[in-house]
Amino acid sequence: MANQNPGGDAGQQDGKRSAQAAGPLAGEPRRRPQLAAGPVSAGHRVAVWVAWWVVLMSLWVAADDSLAGDELLVGAAVAAAAATAAELVGHQADVRLRVRAAWLPRAAGLPGQVVRHTVLVFCALARALFTKAPPPRGRFRELPVRYGDDTPLGVTRRVLLTGARSLAPNEFVLGIDPERDVMVTHQLVEER
Repeated sequence: MANQNPGGDAGQQDGKRSAQAAGPLAGEPRRRPQLAAGPVSAGHRVAVWVAWWVVLMSLWVAADDSLAGDELLVGAAVAAAAATAAELVGHQADVRLRVRAAWLPRAAGLPGQVVRHTVLVFCALARALFTKAPPPRGRFRELPVRYGDDTPLGVTRRVLLTGARSLAPNEFVLGIDPERDVMVTHQLVEER
């Protein structure tokens, strides 16, 4: 009873880390590779903060639906606090996102996609409720998508692809298979 270890060795052997452990164990610091660009400048951190503030303030104005001065001041303060938290967390986590300007025009079609898919889902719901038709059968799909590399640009691209495809209520992304270069999604209502 005296030598029992309820947690087991948890990836350690004789006090040394196992060669099979993929990353740091709980409580261990993680090693960060040094980026070629070196440390992040204060100007870059300010630019990230401003970008977060603009996005968050825009969301505040859209959600609050008011341009009254006192409400804008509260929104500006809340957006500043949230932008500070987002920048600090991003800096501490060593998050490096890169966006290409060529990706932005494709985002213009997202509102139309959301509307089309919302109508599709609500029509299927109405059909199932009012005509006693069976509920729609969903389906899994595989879409050809290049996985890319693990650079900040490649990671950002995959995050944006996943978010854009999952934005509409009819479909969400389960993952991207790097070996087969396909994105696996699930559709609630099958599109024809």
